[in-house]
Amino acid sequence: MDSPLEFGGEEDFAATPERVFAVLTDLDSLARTMPDLVSAKKLDERTLECVVRPGFSFLRGTLRLRVVLTDIQPPQSATMHLTARGIGTKIGVESRLELRADPAGTRLAWSSKVVELSGLVATISRGLIGAAAEQQIRETWQRIRAELAE
Repeated sequence: MDSPLEFGGEEDFAATPERVFAVLTDLDSLARTMPDLVSAKKLDERTLECVVRPGFSFLRGTLRLRVVLTDIQPPQSATMHLTARGIGTKIGVESRLELRADPAGTRLAWSSKVVELSGLVATISRGLIGAAAEQQIRETWQRIRAELAE
């Protein structure tokens, strides 16, 4: 992989850091907020295995995802390692979450880096992959906000 694809930003939530952290690190909540989910199984308290069917023209079929939570410091921070595998495709992503109290609730600073991109997906333009990832990220934040509202 030439240079890593990186994403990040800040999100504000009208909920306490404890509540936001709980939703972001609870594997059942995580599964409910995952776009294109087909199935999910919790392997242990820090590992979730899923099957997703992304609707991207360049990536058909299903992907097997493994999400592993590490470096968990409630309610301030956590790291998430995601590995996706499909026919001729492997993607690895590392994400870091940093939460802090804000007068309106919680401010979340997050960053994600694609650390592995191999197989057929590695031949696709970075711009196309980046646009698809941004779409998934927006949808995920919307789902997390809905989860927090419940």
